[in-house]
Amino acid sequence: MCITLARWKSRTPALASFLLLSISAFAQTPSTSVLPDLAPAQMREDLKFLKGDWARQDKSFTTVQRLEFERIVDETATAADQLSEKAFALEVMRAVALARNGHTVARAANMMNAMPVKAWWFADGLYIVKAQPELAHLISARIEKLGTFTADEALAKVAPFISGTDQRIRFLSANLLTSPDILEHVGVASGPEIPLTLRLADGSTKEVKLGAASTPDPGDKGKNINRGYTVLVPDELSLEGRWNHVLDPIKKRSPLYTKRTDVTTSWLEDKKVFYIRLDTVSSIDDTPLDQKFADIFRKSLLPSIPKFIVIDLRLNSGGDFFNTILFSQSLPRLVTPKGRILVLVSRATFSAGISTAAMLKGASLDNVTLVGETMGDSGQFWSEGETIPLPNSKIGVEYSNQFEDYENGCTDPATCFWAVVAFGPKGISLTPEVRLDVTFADYAAGRDPVLETALSLAK
Repeated sequence: MCITLARWKSRTPALASFLLLSISAFAQTPSTSVLPDLAPAQMREDLKFLKGDWARQDKSFTTVQRLEFERIVDETATAADQLSEKAFALEVMRAVALARNGHTVARAANMMNAMPVKAWWFADGLYIVKAQPELAHLISARIEKLGTFTADEALAKVAPFISGTDQRIRFLSANLLTSPDILEHVGVASGPEIPLTLRLADGSTKEVKLGAASTPDPGDKGKNINRGYTVLVPDELSLEGRWNHVLDPIKKRSPLYTKRTDVTTSWLEDKKVFYIRLDTVSSIDDTPLDQKFADIFRKSLLPSIPKFIVIDLRLNSGGDFFNTILFSQSLPRLVTPKGRILVLVSRATFSAGISTAAMLKGASLDNVTLVGETMGDSGQFWSEGETIPLPNSKIGVEYSNQFEDYENGCTDPATCFWAVVAFGPKGISLTPEVRLDVTFADYAAGRDPVLETALSLAK
C-alpha cells in the first residue's frame, strides 16, 4: 500500500511526522522500464545487493523459502557469464517470487517485449481481447496452445516468476503469457516468435506465430504492467495509434468497463441502488479522496438514504490505507433498516483494495456481502515496505516488513502494521459469500454477471 501524507501534514503535523518516521512505503523509487547493458560483474554486484542489503529488510520469507531464494541467487551469479540482461532480470523475479507474497516483488516484467495482442483469463479460458489494428481478426480468439503447451501448462511455466497467491498469479500471468521474452526463457518456445494455436470466434482453429509488437500499445503509456486489469477497459477512441478492443462495438457497457478514475457514483435500478466504483484508494487529482467521500455522503447518500449500496472494488489494486478507514466504517450504517452493502471483488482486488473490503466486513451490521472472485491476496499478508532499485540494472525490488491480518486480527504493534492493530477488523472472512467468475461470452457481449447478481440480491 502506498501512503500519501499531504493531507495529514496540513491537518496534524505531529502525526504526519510520526508517519514519516514509521512508514517507508511512500518513499518508493520507481524502477526503469529499459534494461541497461550489463557485464557479468555488474549482474553479480546486483545479486550480492539483493541477497544481502535487500533480503535483510524483507520479513515475508519463511526459513525454507529464504534458503531456496539464496540458492537461486547463487546459481544465477554462477551463470552470469552466459546470461542475457533479460534472462538475468527474470531470474531475479523468480528468486524474489519465492516468498509467495504479492508485495514482495521484483518489477522487471515491464522490461520484457510484448506481443501485438493482449489477453485475459476468463472462466472458460485465455482469450485475446485487444490487438494491433492489423491483427484485429484475432480478437475474441481463445488461446488453446502456446507452442506445444496448453494455456494452463504455459501458466504453470510462468507462475514461478510471479509474486503472490494463486489468484494473484492468475491475474498477472496474462501479461507474461503474451511476452515472447518470457515464453522463450521458460521453454515454451525456442525462438523470439511464439507459435499460437487459436480457436477463433467462428469455431475454426488457426495457427499463427507472433513476435514482439512493432510498436508498444499506446494505451500502456504511464501504466505499470502489474495493473493488468487495464486490458479490460477500451482506450479512448481519440488515442493516437490505439489498438482494437473486443468491446469497441458494444455501446452499452457495464459501469466497470469505462474510463478508469478514482471514485465514481451513480443510481441504478430506478434509484433503488446506489453504485460506487472505487478503482483506487488514492485521489487522482488535487482533491483528497476523503473529501470526495464526504461529498458523496453529503450530496448523495444523506439526502436519499438507500436500502442497497453496491461498492465495486473489482479493479482496485490499492492506494492509501488511511483514505478508506472512515469511509469503510461508515458505509454499513448509511443504509435503511434491513438494507445491504454488496461489495464486488475480483482477482485484481489487492492491497488497500482488500483492506477496504475487510474494513467494510468488520463494520458490518450483518449487512455486508462479498460478491465475485477470490481476491488477489489472502486475509494475511506482508506489505508496507519500500521499492529499492538494484545498483546496476535498476530493477525495482520491493521488500515487505509489516504483517497485516484482516481475518484473525492484529493486536501487537511489535509484530503487525500499527494501523491494522488500531483500525483493522478481526474474526471476519474475506471469502466471497457469492462466488462468481465471468465467461468470455458474457464479457464480449457487454454483460456483467457479477453486477447483475448483486442487483438481484438488492430486492
